[in-house]
Amino acid sequence: MEDAREAVEEKPLEGAAEAEEETEPLPPSRFFLVSVKGGTEVKVAAMIMERARALGLDIRSVIVPYALKGYIVIEAGDPGDVYTAVRRIRDVKRVKLADMSIDEVINLVKPPEARALKLSKGQMVEIVSGPFKGFRARVIDVNERKGEVTITLQDVNLRGGSTITVTIPIDDVRPVETEETGG
Repeated sequence: MEDAREAVEEKPLEGAAEAEEETEPLPPSRFFLVSVKGGTEVKVAAMIMERARALGLDIRSVIVPYALKGYIVIEAGDPGDVYTAVRRIRDVKRVKLADMSIDEVINLVKPPEARALKLSKGQMVEIVSGPFKGFRARVIDVNERKGEVTITLQDVNLRGGSTITVTIPIDDVRPVETEETGG
């Protein structure tokens, strides 16, 4: 038994030294933007990674960025591998080579930072962009992790005393000055 172990340990794999010398360096990474149906980013990213593993494709990373809803960023050396990985995935709309540096990709991955100005429940705010621009609202909930605020519109009167409650990006509101809310 010991002789067999020694024979295995001493005998190098055939062609192992040649294979080490013949390996070429990987091509430089390139980033591809994949447009997907909104809300399916994580599912599509998982499908792409699974397909890349199964087929042995040169997909180095698949990123679901916070800053780009409806997009996935794929890092790969060969565009053909990217197109193979996304082929026939139902929720993929299109693939585009993105001229992005690694620093730009890192900025996409960072979670949105909450503004220095904190909003609190019950606070009055004015909507500064979006479809409700110019309306005043009262804060119901603040989700700093997602960068969203849930508000109830104050300037809208509906039948039966109903109110409109919406969730919008925190950057779309600004606090109303306290002296304006007093009267």
